[in-house]
Formats: sequence, structure tokens, C-alpha cells
Amino acid sequence: MSVTWSRTRAISRTELRRRWRAIKANPTQLLSLAVVSLFFLPMAVGIPAGAYFGGTYLVSGEVSTPIFRLRQLSVTLWLAAAAFRGFATVLDPDRRDGLLTTISHQQLIAGLLLTEAIIYGVPASLVVAAAAVLFAVAVGSVLAAPTVFVSVGLLVSTGFLTGIGVALLIKTGGARSRLLRRFRTAAGVTVFIVYMGVFLTGSVGAVLDPLYVLFTPTPLGWLGELTLVSAGIEASVLRGGSALVVGIVGLGVGLPVINRLVPWFWYADGPEIEQSTSSSTGDSRLSGLLPQPMVGVVTVDWRRARRAPISLSYAVYPLFLLMTPLVQTIETGTVGTGFVLLVAFSGIWITGVLFTLNIVGNEGAVLPSTLLASSSGRAIVGGHILAGTLVGLPVTAGAVVLIGFLSPLSTISVLSLTFGTLLVGTAAAAIATGIGAALPRYEAVSVSRSRKAIIPSTLAFIGYSLVIGIVSLPLLLGHSRLVGQWISSIAGVSPVSVGLGGLAATVILAAAFSLVSALYARRRVDRFQFD
Repeated sequence: MSVTWSRTRAISRTELRRRWRAIKANPTQLLSLAVVSLFFLPMAVGIPAGAYFGGTYLVSGEVSTPIFRLRQLSVTLWLAAAAFRGFATVLDPDRRDGLLTTISHQQLIAGLLLTEAIIYGVPASLVVAAAAVLFAVAVGSVLAAPTVFVSVGLLVSTGFLTGIGVALLIKTGGARSRLLRRFRTAAGVTVFIVYMGVFLTGSVGAVLDPLYVLFTPTPLGWLGELTLVSAGIEASVLRGGSALVVGIVGLGVGLPVINRLVPWFWYADGPEIEQSTSSSTGDSRLSGLLPQPMVGVVTVDWRRARRAPISLSYAVYPLFLLMTPLVQTIETGTVGTGFVLLVAFSGIWITGVLFTLNIVGNEGAVLPSTLLASSSGRAIVGGHILAGTLVGLPVTAGAVVLIGFLSPLSTISVLSLTFGTLLVGTAAAAIATGIGAALPRYEAVSVSRSRKAIIPSTLAFIGYSLVIGIVSLPLLLGHSRLVGQWISSIAGVSPVSVGLGGLAATVILAAAFSLVSALYARRRVDRFQFD
């Protein structure tokens, strides 16, 4: 046992050092840590203060349904713990396969759980302890302090283990089942869209209400009654005591269950992948139209996206801007001109960044062989541009046409906006190649709590967004209803002419920027040298 504990501590120390080095080496991680710290500090003060005032309201009788409120608060804590760290990095540690050749999975998971307890558990325990003491002072009961501390500790601990268990079952199913693996990307995108839609539409309450109905009559809610009993407020001692016993037993059972689930995921070899010549059908279609080196780049881009869609997660950023206007459009039942223009710009931006904003850095370990290939610059630049435009342009054009005809825009304006969107979308991909070649990123960074990927640099995102904004501005302003009418009234021309003029200006800017950028990217690739 002492050897196991010493190895567990060694694993935890190593993991803590690794995370600290990753934070220091990555400016984005440092920024994220600063943001989390700014968010945590008000909570560290607000939670104890809220506990004090909440205790004051309880003893004064101002809370009309104290049992229901405390049950609801208990369930909220449990759900938050399960959701917050459910898909934590504890399930996907770095160099996992190498570690499992030297230590057992029990020691590894124990060390990782100890790391989680140190990073998150220690600060949370200090905050909860302060809240428990202030709550006890407010209700005038010494017994309330340890009761609140133990109750919150059990809720958070069991919630965290439950989230880990659910995540393990989902990940194991995706790793071992061919069917689940095939629909993993679609399921992840669906969950993400639903998740963002719930928050942006203010529907959190509608989601939580059924969960409250389900869990408040269970021991998860009864732990709240135990707090009332310790404060001298009328509540069920039997239910509170039973919840305490169930929580302790659940915590004792949860750790062995996690220990049994972990090897199912960590030692999963995954479903056997059958090789089929049918997968080359798309390649043969492109081969008849494009040079073979360029076809190879397009094919590799699409395969990488299919195998690791998380590496393109940055491309969905503009969709966040569309959520609120989309909700307003659904609520009002009318499509405004501004929404059409926002959809067009989002489609242009996404099409441009799909595969082109980090054309050299995306190659990773195969960069040397890629650069040594014949016609590398022409094939890489052109192939990445085609990989993004062949996917993004049809979707963008279809969305603009569909939404445009539902908006107040005239038919000619919709067609000119769609045509301009296609041209600027193609130019955006070419523009991104030069910016990506000038500001590459070679190292993988965290894109979620448990995944890393090589994504474009922050400076590349900023530079690309500024250039695309400048290029798209005449097109968007020319098709804006307010701006178009204002310009037409001043110049004495029709709004359609204003839109066509904006299209012409954007085409000129797009042609100039895209040509310079693509030529620069090709030269950078052809003359690339390793430091």
C-alpha cells in the first residue's frame, strides 16, 4: 500500500508540473488562467457572503419553502459538479500509453484524481469551509458548520464521480463500437449546438426544472434537509440522516466503480477499420479535374477533418454571433436584412479558415516530407484553398439564397449578394493562406478540457478577420437596406445599383488581396527552411 501511495503521489506531482509548464509556455493558457482567477475571486467572496445572508433569511422565516429551496440547492450543486468536470482531462492524460507500460491503471487514475483534488478540491474546500462557518454564525448553531461542509463535500464528490463515470461509458462506447464511432462527430456537433442554444436562448430553467422534479425527492435533495436540521429549523431528521449514509456509501462505491470502468476505455483498441477501395471514389473524381499533388492535399485535409473534427472547432466561432439573431428571427417570424448579411459574412469567414489559416503548421510531423514533394508550394496552397471552398461555398450560398428570399431584399439583390459571397469566400481562403504562412503555429494547444490540436495562431485570427472585414465591407454595406437607401437617396441611383457597386468594389479588393496573399504563401512554402 505504501508503494502504491508513493507512486500515486509521484504521478500527481508529475502531472502538476506538466500542467504548470504548459501554462507558462502558452500565452493563451496564461490568459485563460487569469480569466479563471478573476472569475474565482468574486466567487470566493460571494459564496461565503451568500451563505451568511441565506442563513439569516432562513432563521428569520423570510423563506416560505425552506425545505424545497435547500433541496433544489443541493441538486444544483450535484449537477454542477457532474457537468463541470465530467469530461475532464483526467480521462485523457498525456503519454497515457507509455505510462500504462510502467504502472497500473489503478495507480495512474489515483494520481490523476489526486491532482484534480489538489487543483480544484483544495480551493473549493477553503471557500466551502468559510461559507459553512458564516452560515453557522448566521443561524446560531455550531453544529451547522460541519454539517454544511460534509454535505457540500459529499454532493460535489459524488457528482464529480458520477460525471466521470458517465463520460467513461460514453467514451468507451465510442472507442469500442463501430456504429457509435461513425456517428460520434454528428452527436458531438448536435450536443454542442443544443448546449449553446440553451444558454443563448435563456432556456436553462426549462432544462433544469425536469431534473429538479426527478432528483429533489431523492437523497441528493435530502442532504439539504440535513442542513436545516443542524440549523434548528423543522425538517426530517430521518431523511437527512439517510441521505448522509447514502452519500458516504455512494462515495465509497464510486471510486471502485471508476477503477473498473477506466481500463475498459484506456485499454480499448477500437473497432477494426476495414480498408475499402470505395473510399477512393472522391479522389478519382477530383483526379480528372485537378493535378494529382493537389488532389492529395485536398484528400488529406478532408480525412484529417473526418478523423479529428475537434481540430476545426475554431471554424464555428462566427456561429455564436448568429445564435441571438436566429432566436430573434424565430420569435418574431420575420427575417431582417441584417441577418442575411450576417449569415453571408459568417459563411465567408468560415470558408476561409477551414484548412488555410495554418497551411504549414497543420502538417505537423509530416512537414518535412510535404515540403520535399514536387510542386509543394502550388499543391499545398491550391489544395488547401480547394478543400475549404468545395465544402464551405455550397453551404454558404445555399443559406444566403434561402434566407435572402425570405428577407425584404429584392431578387436581384439576393442574387448579387450570393454571387459576391461566392467570390469573397474563394478569396478569403486565398487570403488566409498568406496570413497563415506568415504567422504559423506548429505546436498543439488545448482546444477543450481534454483535447489538444494544432490550430491557427491568435495573431493569424486577428489579421485574417481584419482583412476579410475590409474586403467584405463594400459588399455588405451595398446590400444593407438602410445604407443602400441612404446612398441611393444621395447619389440619385436605385438601391440595386448601390448593391452592384458594392459588389464591384469588393471584387476588386478581393482580387488584389487574394492574389498577393496566395503568391506570398506559395513562395513561403517553396522557400521554407527549418530552424
